[in-house]
Amino acid sequence: MSESVPSISSAEVGLASGILGAGVGYVLAPRRYNLEQLLTQTPDVFEKSILKNKIPAHEEAPKKAYQQIMEARQSYMDAVSKNTGEAKLIELTRATSLESAYKNIKRFIPKAKAESAVIVGALASALAMVINYIASSRD
Repeated sequence: MSESVPSISSAEVGLASGILGAGVGYVLAPRRYNLEQLLTQTPDVFEKSILKNKIPAHEEAPKKAYQQIMEARQSYMDAVSKNTGEAKLIELTRATSLESAYKNIKRFIPKAKAESAVIVGALASALAMVINYIASSRD
């Protein structure tokens, strides 16, 4: 009596791992970047965090808010170079004007959850497919 074990292809393992990884990435990711994260991000990450071209040209409040956050970022970067970054960050995050600027621009910040889910899912899928391929080729 011979029983055969069904084989699972690398694509099936990759798909299942990708779905699981996307779920994990979605759950563990922050909802949106908060004000402190926006102020401390590197310039390239900030450019992806707030897509300037998504801000409508006819809306003045978001444009002013974006400019205000850019000025606060520059102020923070200057403070970091003088080793007073922590104090400046506390000062900036407590400023009511900056908090209202953040509220005006918040809707233009893409949700970090979707990005994280895609990235973690793709990585999990690729890694699982490679591991399954290597394991099955040794048999």
